[in-house]
Amino acid sequence: MSALHDRYPALASLENAPFSKILGLRAESAGDGEAVVRMPFALSLINDGGPDVPIHGGAIASLADFAACAAIWTMPATRRSATISMTVNYIAPGVQSDLIARARVRGKGRRVASIAVEIHDARGALVADAIVTYKIA
Repeated sequence: MSALHDRYPALASLENAPFSKILGLRAESAGDGEAVVRMPFALSLINDGGPDVPIHGGAIASLADFAACAAIWTMPATRRSATISMTVNYIAPGVQSDLIARARVRGKGRRVASIAVEIHDARGALVADAIVTYKIA
């Protein structure tokens, strides 16, 4: 187990979920209310048309949701969470690149949290951003 997983054991659980493993999602860093997550490029993530087509929007949305969840699980009081809503804005295509999501808890009440997520390609270009609302307990 890594030092990151020692500090935030829930991140290991998130990464080990079967769907997360299909996408290759990995937390790279985390802090109180923040997380950075990588989705490595794989041909299984792209749309039809060959290796130079964009990564599927569903994979990008899944990365945003995972990163938001990781950020909320860095908060000490979190015991349970569930996605309530998510709005994803696709800015540019992600083509043959790892995608890196940076999630930050914008606000948190007793039962609901709002998380902002930005997703960039390996060159730093903005691919998508999202606002994710989580039910927390």
